[in-house]
Amino acid sequence: MRGRVEEAEKKPHFLDPDYEGPSKVDAFKPNHIRMRKNMVPSELCVQYWFDKNDVCNHANASHCFQPRAGLRRFQTVAEGDDSKKSYKRLHRWRYSPTAAYGNNEVHLHPYQERRITVAEALALQSLPKEFELPPTLTLSNMFKTVGNGVPYMAAQGLARSIAEHLRSRDASYRSEHRESYQSVAA
Repeated sequence: MRGRVEEAEKKPHFLDPDYEGPSKVDAFKPNHIRMRKNMVPSELCVQYWFDKNDVCNHANASHCFQPRAGLRRFQTVAEGDDSKKSYKRLHRWRYSPTAAYGNNEVHLHPYQERRITVAEALALQSLPKEFELPPTLTLSNMFKTVGNGVPYMAAQGLARSIAEHLRSRDASYRSEHRESYQSVAA
């Protein structure tokens, strides 16, 4: 009986302030299949957006910085390790820590020995898969464009909220000044 009471009193993990999500880091293994082992909503996970936007077949899939040196370093950063100043490897079953690609930050693909592509960066910003950057932009400008943007779904939600507020304010103003409108119409 006591076990059931304790279970019932437990908050869902996403409401629990002490919940740390999936393991902080997982050893890097190239192209390793890792099953989802946490309850973070899939829509918030890196892999969800990679799959949803079919990043491997995206027009910007080949736009990626090639390592001149440091491939060995790419191989030593564990999946999900974003604690370093420079090299940060995304974790496929967690959210992306940032999409700002400046300040000497190098964002590594969760399970491949490379940096992320422009297509993957666009997906992490929740842009529709039809959105693509023109190939005439330099690679640096492509990443700068993505990094300077507001995530698409966040901007969409903010725009809806502002529109709703303005409609509400407009309706309230009209009801308060109904007499003025009627006298002008007469």
